[in-house]
Amino acid sequence: MNPDHLYPYLVPGLINPGWEPVCVAVGHGVWAQLFTDTEAAAGIVHTTVSPEQLRDAGLTPEEAHARALENLVRFADDSPDLSIQLLGNPGDAVNFLLYCDHPRAAACLRLPDLYEQACDLLKATEVCAVVPQRESLVVLPKRDRAYREMIVGKLRELEADANRPISFELFELTPAGVREFHES
Repeated sequence: MNPDHLYPYLVPGLINPGWEPVCVAVGHGVWAQLFTDTEAAAGIVHTTVSPEQLRDAGLTPEEAHARALENLVRFADDSPDLSIQLLGNPGDAVNFLLYCDHPRAAACLRLPDLYEQACDLLKATEVCAVVPQRESLVVLPKRDRAYREMIVGKLRELEADANRPISFELFELTPAGVREFHES
């Protein structure tokens, strides 16, 4: 296992409950699980990383997740394959930030600078995110409940047939990281 090929992917539950010690709970039943990515002629081959593989590589789960996050940051900063789009403008009826078109898009929810980047681009101090499927992450200004419900409702329609669904639950982005969002 090459640590340069480790990435955290978001999954809607644990594939193997015995792997919980090598996964990170994100919230709403979503977990960050480690995979190795290998380029092949047909695209990226994703392989789950087992506790035994980490042990054989001499990595603790914490070290492996730190390395995977470093790899994800580098990917998000440098890869032309990840699409990052700002849709609408602050104050428009619809305004959000979309990460898409790559299997690592949803994992970008864990980027350490996501909150700052989203606040800057969305011109908001309170932001939420939703990861409807592996190839999409939507970050939106928190605004009010009606706005959040409208965006999530539209995502439910658009992403209904996604191959790798994750969650339509909202996460709150803060300077301290990501946490579950619950309506009052």
